[in-house]
Amino acid sequence: MSNKINIAEPEEDLRFIDVHCHLPFPRPKNDTLPSDEEQYESYFKIGGVYLITCSIDMKTLRLILPFVKGKKNMGFTCGWAPQTVTYTPKQQYLDEWKKWIEYVTYNSNDFLAIGEVGLDFHHAKDLNKRNQQVEALRNIFEKTEDLGKPYVLHVRNATEYERDENTPDHSFNEKDGANREILKILKEFNIKPKNVMWHCFSGPEEYGERLAKQGFLLSVPSSSFGFIRWRKAFGNAPLGSLVTETDSYYQHPFKRGPVNVPSNARYSIAAIAHARNEPQKKVSKITVANAVKFFRLELL
Repeated sequence: MSNKINIAEPEEDLRFIDVHCHLPFPRPKNDTLPSDEEQYESYFKIGGVYLITCSIDMKTLRLILPFVKGKKNMGFTCGWAPQTVTYTPKQQYLDEWKKWIEYVTYNSNDFLAIGEVGLDFHHAKDLNKRNQQVEALRNIFEKTEDLGKPYVLHVRNATEYERDENTPDHSFNEKDGANREILKILKEFNIKPKNVMWHCFSGPEEYGERLAKQGFLLSVPSSSFGFIRWRKAFGNAPLGSLVTETDSYYQHPFKRGPVNVPSNARYSIAAIAHARNEPQKKVSKITVANAVKFFRLELL
C-alpha cells in the first residue's frame, strides 16, 4: 500500500506485553480469527509476558470476566468507551451505566485500570453528541477518582471532513479538539499524567513529545508497523513513555480490518525500533518494563 514503507520484521525471541486488546469480543462478520483460547495460548508461546484485555461496556465485561478467571499473567481494564456513550439507546444506556458503575465501585481489586474511557469526535459528529461524551467522561472521573486506579484513554480527534457544520468555529472541530478537551478535564480532576495512558495514540504529531514530557504514557498500536502516520505520532517521544498494543481484533499491522491478534504486539516493537533507530531487543525490554510499572503487574 502507498503509505507503507519497508520495515524489518519483528525479531525472534522478543518479549512483549499487549497492554490493550479485546479478547474475548463480539466476533466480526466472515470471522477467520483463531479461537479466543488459541489466541491466548499462542500469545505466550511466541513471547508474550502478560496480556491485558479491555472491556468497553457491560456486554464486553460479561464476556471478559469468565475468560480471564484463573488465567496466568492475564488481566483486564474496565472501560466505558465513548462509542458506548454515543450509540447506546437512552434507556439501555441508563440501565447499563448503573450496573457498570456499581461493578467498578465494588470490584476495583479485580481489574488493572479504568478504561478505555475518553472522547471520540469521529463517532460523535455533532456538538450535542460530543458534549454528551464530555459529560459522561466527567461523570466517570467523578465516580472513580477515589479508587486509586490508573486510566486508559481513548482519544480520537475530528478530521477535517468531520466538522460539525452547524458549529463550524467550535474548538471540537479542530485537529486537536479532543486532545485539548481531555487535557482540560484531566486537570480539572487533578489526575496526574503518570496515572494516564493514551491508548492507540494517534497524534497530532506534535503531541507525542509534548505529552511524554508531561509524564503521560503513550501506547503504540500494531498498525504503526504499516502506517507512517502512526509512527510520526510517537516518533519524538522517549522510550520511557511508550508501551505496545494491538487493539485487536482491530489495528492489524498491514491493513485495516478485523483480523488482528494479541501476538502481533511484537509489530509495535518493530515499528518503534524503526522510527527511533533503536535495537528491537532494547525496545522490547523498556516497553515491557513500562507496562509492568504502569499497571503494577505481578508476573507469575
